[in-house]
Amino acid sequence: MRSVLLTRLMLLIATTIMVMTIPINAAESEDQSLYLKLLKYEYDNRTFAYLGMKKAAHVLKDEPAGVFYQAYYDLEVVNQQIYKRSAVALNFDYKASWFTKFRGHAGGFAAHFITFSPESLIKIIVPYIPKLEQLRDLADPRYQSFFAYIVAHVAQEKTQLEASQIAKAEGWEQGAKVLRAFVDSIDVDNITVIHGDN
Repeated sequence: MRSVLLTRLMLLIATTIMVMTIPINAAESEDQSLYLKLLKYEYDNRTFAYLGMKKAAHVLKDEPAGVFYQAYYDLEVVNQQIYKRSAVALNFDYKASWFTKFRGHAGGFAAHFITFSPESLIKIIVPYIPKLEQLRDLADPRYQSFFAYIVAHVAQEKTQLEASQIAKAEGWEQGAKVLRAFVDSIDVDNITVIHGDN
């Protein structure tokens, strides 16, 4: 009973923090502001996921879910490289706030008590994808490869969703295989914004 209540509480907290209400229809004059807000939000989410998955992978290494969380962490390690290099090219001076770092560590610490189910991950990821699509649509077309990576059909957020759905249907190991295959297919230099896409 306690485990179920803790799981529900953590899911509620994670959903509330990760999927805040962001306006969907910004006026033209507000596009740049909205773009920067969404870009910071995505960078915050990658920091949150990196820190949380790092701890969860370690804590769950001997559990059935451990292979999935290790594969998820491996993806976030690659994402850190892509996002840091792209931030420089985008002239985006990103610094994670103490709150983002805190919630990343807290999310990972929660793995000591609960394991987020694939269903929980799906409930977090699905509402977030439209916001990433909006970010891509607001971005400068010169940086298409980076923003396409964030939301494209075979890219990271949808891969996370697909892996969670497969983990739900077929087990943690099968979901981990989806994440591992995606990580193995990434060519950082073709995704990272250097001086804009040609």
